[in-house]
Amino acid sequence: MKWQLLTHNQQGINKAFTIAMFTIFSSVICISCSNNQDVLVTEIGVRTPNPQIGRTSKSGEFYVQGQTQHLKGNSQAAIAAYSKSISLNPEFAPAFKSRGLVYFDTGNKEGAIADYNQALRLNPNDAETYNNRGNAFASTGDYRRALADYDQAISLSPKYAEVYNNRGNARANQGDRKGALEDYTQAIRINQDYAVAYNNRGNAYAAGGEPQKAISDYNEAIRLNPNFGPAFNNRGNAYAAIGDNRGALKDLQRAAAIFDKEGNKELYQQAMKNIEELGK
Repeated sequence: MKWQLLTHNQQGINKAFTIAMFTIFSSVICISCSNNQDVLVTEIGVRTPNPQIGRTSKSGEFYVQGQTQHLKGNSQAAIAAYSKSISLNPEFAPAFKSRGLVYFDTGNKEGAIADYNQALRLNPNDAETYNNRGNAFASTGDYRRALADYDQAISLSPKYAEVYNNRGNARANQGDRKGALEDYTQAIRINQDYAVAYNNRGNAYAAGGEPQKAISDYNEAIRLNPNFGPAFNNRGNAYAAIGDNRGALKDLQRAAAIFDKEGNKELYQQAMKNIEELGK
C-alpha cells in the first residue's frame, strides 16, 4: 500500500500524497511541505483477512479475496474482488469500506468518499469508516469535513488513538498548533508506543519554535521504530535549526537511505533536497 507535511510556518501545504507501507496491517500517509520539508504522518487501517468471513457466503469469499489482494499491493485485483462482493450483496458495508480504501490508495478520492458514504449509510456507527473518510477529505484539503468525521469517530470510539493523530494533522494543517499538540498527546496517552504520534508532535513543537522538544519526540519515535524515515528526516531538520549540521547530515542521509530502500522517490528526493540545502 502506498501516501506525503507541513512547514514550520504552517504555509505552503503541498497537496501531494505518497502512500507507504508502515506495518503489514496499516499504511502511513506522509504529507510533505514546501519550506523546511518535515514529514507529517497520517494512518489508515488495513485489516488482515479473516478466512471465517469467506466461509459465510460467496460475497464474503470475494471480500476476503479483496483483502488478500489489497495487502499484496494488487489494487486492481482487490477492487475487482470487492466489486464482485458488492454485486452479490449490496448491503455488505465492509466491502464498500474496503473498496473505498483501495480507491483512496490509487488516488481516486471521489470514489473512496462515495464508497465510505455508502458504508456509513449501511453502518452509521463505524468509527473506522469515519476516520478513513476524514483522511480522504483531508487529502483533498477539505479540513472542515475531515474534522467533522474525526470528531464523529472519536465520539463513537474515544480510545481510538489513530483518529486523535489524524485529527491532530488536520488541525496542524489549519494552523491550530495548540489543538494539534493536544491531539497528538492524547494519542500517545492512549498508546505509549505510538511512534507516528511522537513524530507528528515533534513537528508541532518544531513549528512552534521548540526544536529541543521536537528532537526529544523524534528520539522516541526512532527508539520505537528504528527504520522510521520521516522521524530521521524531521530530526535532521531540527538539528539543523539549532546549528548541529553534523547531526543533521547524519539523520538526513539515514532518512534518504530508508526512503530509497522503500522505493519512495518523492520523500527520497525531499531528503536529498534537505541535504543539499544544509550544505549552502
